[in-house]
Amino acid sequence: MREERKSTPKAAARWLAACLAGCGGGGGDEAAPSKPQGPTIEYRCSIQVAKKSTGEFTGKGNGEDPARADEAAWTDVCAKLPEAERPTCRDETKWSVSKSSMSAGGGGPTTHSTTLTLVAIAPLFEGEASSATSSDEACKAALADACTKAGSPGDCLSAGFEKKGEARSKKTQMSKN
Repeated sequence: MREERKSTPKAAARWLAACLAGCGGGGGDEAAPSKPQGPTIEYRCSIQVAKKSTGEFTGKGNGEDPARADEAAWTDVCAKLPEAERPTCRDETKWSVSKSSMSAGGGGPTTHSTTLTLVAIAPLFEGEASSATSSDEACKAALADACTKAGSPGDCLSAGFEKKGEARSKKTQMSKN
């Protein structure tokens, strides 16, 4: 029985030393256990910009036949465009065209009328960005990206562009510790 008492404190001391070493609480060179990290948050933003619309331009034309009325309407509406835009007047990739026609002939010759309305088609430029700080910071960077893609780096909103769309998202990643 005396031998049992002698070995029990030694076994307990070995167990305690092994536990402290395995748990990182020993006095050796072992690294302390890492503290659990909180969730990481990523804010994302996407913004679309386009040149501000110059408005609608309307032209009217009359003629003896529909083709002449159409041509007179085109001549009228093209003359109303800003000088720099006139060469692109009939370019369907630059302008959306609405056309209305009517014919009238109250017993005499038939008169044809055409009205054309042009609205500029502005290409959209999209910028995207993310931030670990805030969605406002992500959107500020996304706007700068969109403005750069539009060929107007910096604050393009004060340089003739307008915001056409904005999408914000927030992603939370839980830590794996």
